[in-house]
Amino acid sequence: MNLPAFFLWTAASVLAGSAVFWLCGRELTAGLRTRTLILALAFGVLCARAFYVLARLGFFIEIGGTAWLWPADPEWSEWGVGLGFALWGAVGGAALSGWLCTMRKPEERRRMMDLLALGGCLAIGLYRFGEFLIGEGTGPYVESDAFCFFPIAVMNEWGEWICAVFVWEGLSALIIFLILWRGRNRRAPGETARLFLILFCASQILWESLRRDSFLRWMFVRVSQVTAAIVLAALIVQGIRRTHTHPDLWNRRKKELITCCAVFLICTGACIALEFAMDKSAYLSLEACYGLEALCCIALGITACRAAMHSHNLTDKE
Repeated sequence: MNLPAFFLWTAASVLAGSAVFWLCGRELTAGLRTRTLILALAFGVLCARAFYVLARLGFFIEIGGTAWLWPADPEWSEWGVGLGFALWGAVGGAALSGWLCTMRKPEERRRMMDLLALGGCLAIGLYRFGEFLIGEGTGPYVESDAFCFFPIAVMNEWGEWICAVFVWEGLSALIIFLILWRGRNRRAPGETARLFLILFCASQILWESLRRDSFLRWMFVRVSQVTAAIVLAALIVQGIRRTHTHPDLWNRRKKELITCCAVFLICTGACIALEFAMDKSAYLSLEACYGLEALCCIALGITACRAAMHSHNLTDKE
């Protein structure tokens, strides 16, 4: 574990994301960008820690004391606390900062969320590459010699080859960033942020399933996967609600949106079943399970896009 190098890499990742946020938001005042950026950094750290503590609340209650206040204190490393931060908390904290700084100006709020999505996506992509410095972002053992090479796998300290999930997560986040970047000027305000959440959630469900590190879990349930599914469901519900306020559009899209809900539920159920199959099934190989889950994640992303996007002619009231 190389904590100094990891902290430096994380700082550089955040700096790169902050630069994109600042340079792409010139239509907003410098004061507004400054306030939002400062709050995003502060709330990002605080909410990342709060999310982690809440996800492991029973654990922290059990050990007592002030462990929840010291995320990197070596005194608590024997309990596996280590660096206790959760990425979803940081995403929520950044979004909260944007909402607070523009709460009375809906048009500015949507543009601010787009900027936070752009900068945040780049920061996440770069940050992922640094996870290996602290022994995170690793997956199952690679049994086939044909795949024992970087960036498919990395060698651990015992000379064993393991899946380099941190590379795949970093690359997928950077690909999402490029998608957001290329179409940022053609989308309606707020759509870039929605697209980021959809693509990020869909990819996280798969990548989180591959992790074999100290990921957050409730018994056998992976917290990041549940959070991603909840966010996708919320985006679909929001898209349906926004469409429902326009009767003509609702009548044209009602069947499509109902189909989207059905596909979402089916794919979510399939992902849950596949998670069990990875450990219990005698009929599906691990590779087949991951392949099917990848297809389900693609379907979830497409479904959420159909329901939550394509609303350039609608006016947000929230």
